[in-house]
Amino acid sequence: MNIHGGNIVATAKKLGCKVTDLIDMSSNLSPLGMVPGLKETLTAGLDQISYLPETSSETLRKIFADKYGVSEKEILVGNGTTEFIFALPTAFAHKRAIIVNPTYSDYRLACQWAKVPARDFMLSPDKEFFLDLNELSGELQGGELVFICNPNNPTGRLTESRELHDMIMQHKESIFLVDESYLPFTREKSLLDFDLPPNLFLLCSSSKIYGIPGLRLGFLVSHSDNLDRLTGQRKPWGVNRIAQLAGEYLFQHADTYVEDVLQFLEKERPFFVDSLNKLSGIDVVPGRANFILCHIRKSITADEVHEELLKKRIMIRNCASFDGLDNHYFRMSLKARKENTLCLDALSEIF
Repeated sequence: MNIHGGNIVATAKKLGCKVTDLIDMSSNLSPLGMVPGLKETLTAGLDQISYLPETSSETLRKIFADKYGVSEKEILVGNGTTEFIFALPTAFAHKRAIIVNPTYSDYRLACQWAKVPARDFMLSPDKEFFLDLNELSGELQGGELVFICNPNNPTGRLTESRELHDMIMQHKESIFLVDESYLPFTREKSLLDFDLPPNLFLLCSSSKIYGIPGLRLGFLVSHSDNLDRLTGQRKPWGVNRIAQLAGEYLFQHADTYVEDVLQFLEKERPFFVDSLNKLSGIDVVPGRANFILCHIRKSITADEVHEELLKKRIMIRNCASFDGLDNHYFRMSLKARKENTLCLDALSEIF
């Protein structure tokens, strides 16, 4: 459970500094901070913690449904997308799971908890971790649960949603869990923009694009019959009232903010990648998300880079814990230009 990025509170305690003294590039959050107006909305609604939240986040479900053109019956609101990642392998009888790796470690952990055997579909560093859907199709036998993160974490590689949708439609006997937590950082269409295949479960996160991981708010979209099987195993009041209020505000008032994030990344990512490419001993994996995966070609390890950057109060993610990667990979999420420049200067000293 302690292999995720963003452990900023524990890091601050370890270093004897304030959380605000740290530049956290280890967690893949929006580089623009809190959405304008959100803090005021939550402050004004603070009195609402004195009564129970809506049992199934009915108001938020309707807002989400209206925004994305799906039925309220096809949406579940959860305590982060993590709730659904762990619920799916348990709720559905699968003979096995296939995990497109390297990727988010909780997919494997969820299968282990549910005692579902998991097989790796390992992406090759020689192909820059490109996902070949034809090769993946050749591995499917029917009856499996397939985990795909798009764009993928930690590689940042993006698969076109139309191609992914077509493959899902071709394999009706397999179930697909597609995690679009980082898709809002790109201009790629969501699978929500296509007809919803009956064998698809789609994860949508609020934590990343809106920078609110501490509130724990996520969404699962699938056919209503599929969700009925999950609903019977869920606890009431799974989403706290403050998180509900945040979602109700964000899905109605944050479109301009998301566009600002996209425009920022379209300028900042090329600057950051070009600067990294000038350093000796680093290869940058081509990606499209708000984070960047780097491979070290020198004898120095990601652990050593991590420790050197911590001396300057900069946190990055050592990616050795990802299946298929080792201690020569690290990941950084983009921040504001000032913080990004500080990180680049520090990396320049190391390399």
